[in-house]
Amino acid sequence: MQTFFESIPLLSKFGPGIFIPIACFALVGILAQWSLYDKCGQPGIACIVPVWNVIAFLKIVGRPAWHSVFVMAPPPVVLASLLIPNPTIQYAVMGVVGAFWIAFMIKVYIELCQSFGHYKTIDYLLVTIFNGFYVLHLGLSYKEKYRGPVYGKQKQATAKKGGQQLKSQLA
Repeated sequence: MQTFFESIPLLSKFGPGIFIPIACFALVGILAQWSLYDKCGQPGIACIVPVWNVIAFLKIVGRPAWHSVFVMAPPPVVLASLLIPNPTIQYAVMGVVGAFWIAFMIKVYIELCQSFGHYKTIDYLLVTIFNGFYVLHLGLSYKEKYRGPVYGKQKQATAKKGGQQLKSQLA
């Protein structure tokens, strides 16, 4: 009879010791999000409550709560696509849904950078590649100040500018 660790291929190669680095990364992630949420005026406890976590994170960048569907729905769809018997369709579903999800998450993390006043390409690359550690940096650094949500600000500024131009034309 196989033990739990022998029945899972990854665990049979590494053993139960693999949980130590996984737990360390999880703790760093929780610490990073907790400190970021506190800095941005969100309750820190939200980082460990599953759905509230996503909604609070999206509030930081100014996105509406319903955008949490774009964050939470694609992973189960990708997993459900494994049930499709045709591998070609499986890969197509995984590719399309996965690409959309990755692009959306990169956009949200870039908006997080912008919420802290970072507009350089190097910041966008760092938050994309090392996002957990970048979030930790934003949350723990005393130099970094939260400047408010950025999602929709550009559209509002453009609409305001257009409204002012219209008023000047009418006058």
